[in-house]
Amino acid sequence: MEKEKLLLLKKKLKNFGRYRRLGMGGESTGQKLKKYGVFDLPGCTLGFQEVTCHELRPCSTLLTLYAKMGLHRYNLLEGTKFQLNGVKKYIRPVCCPACPYYITLDAVDTTGGSSLLQTFQTKVSEEIYRKFILTCDITRIRGDRRDDDPASMRANIRIRNNDPAMITNFPMPEWPPENPFDIYYRVKKSELQDNDWIRLYLELAVASAGASDDALSNLEIVTVAIGDEGGLNANNATLYIRYNDLSLGKVSDRVALVRRSFDEATGCFLLVGLTRESSLVIPNKRTVASDEDTGPEFCGEPLADNKRTKLHLTGLANQISEDPNQLPLNYDADAMVE
Repeated sequence: MEKEKLLLLKKKLKNFGRYRRLGMGGESTGQKLKKYGVFDLPGCTLGFQEVTCHELRPCSTLLTLYAKMGLHRYNLLEGTKFQLNGVKKYIRPVCCPACPYYITLDAVDTTGGSSLLQTFQTKVSEEIYRKFILTCDITRIRGDRRDDDPASMRANIRIRNNDPAMITNFPMPEWPPENPFDIYYRVKKSELQDNDWIRLYLELAVASAGASDDALSNLEIVTVAIGDEGGLNANNATLYIRYNDLSLGKVSDRVALVRRSFDEATGCFLLVGLTRESSLVIPNKRTVASDEDTGPEFCGEPLADNKRTKLHLTGLANQISEDPNQLPLNYDADAMVE
């Protein structure tokens, strides 16, 4: 009798293990990734969480900023002016503090005078938890599956693995030895109004450190300077944004340094940056600003030495399990497609 109970228990445990590996529907996660792609995975897929956004349950402010970043990548590379209408849903791996987010969103092209919605899919990855180091290597109109090609996914992973200068030892932006608002081009107010992605960069820099929604809505841009890489619309650019946080109820004079990079070989769009008190960057000596400038100028002095940050990128080859049913806790779904 005891032997029969033991055999029955072993059978139940075996079936439970099979159920956990396959999930509801009888397909493994790897099979579902090949069949549906990451963006359209069924909500019951093992190892992933699907969140649907609507009026009663809107997406978080940070997730909305990620959606805007993905759309900004598309606009920058394609020369379009789509604006976010709303986030429909997103999918992320479970049990990872720094995750890739697979976002489905609606946007409107503001250049054609049409109010017709266009659905986009974008992938934005947090490379380090609560650090402003974000990558985006997919932004496309829904239905375009070129980025889902397994061969291109594996090639993308190999390129990024074999380029340690780009990934594993990516340098944080350097503060210039002189006041950036003196030596670089200062963005005019009219240009600031025409390029709302500048405020997006500022909000991402502040939000990545865990700022509240109230703080984000009360950020006031004082002045903006851009480095010599090639101007506002260049694929690679460095911005210096001086701002105040009015939510604190006191003077909060800070500078955000944001660098934008695009790697044509991988299609990887990168935003990385940090913020500091302006007193650590520039002394409090004012000069007269013109009406067209976004704010006052200051004379500057060198800042502390530059620091380098090591990245642990989700989706690298050493994080890919050989068994698609055994998922690591922190992984990129693209690496699951063979």
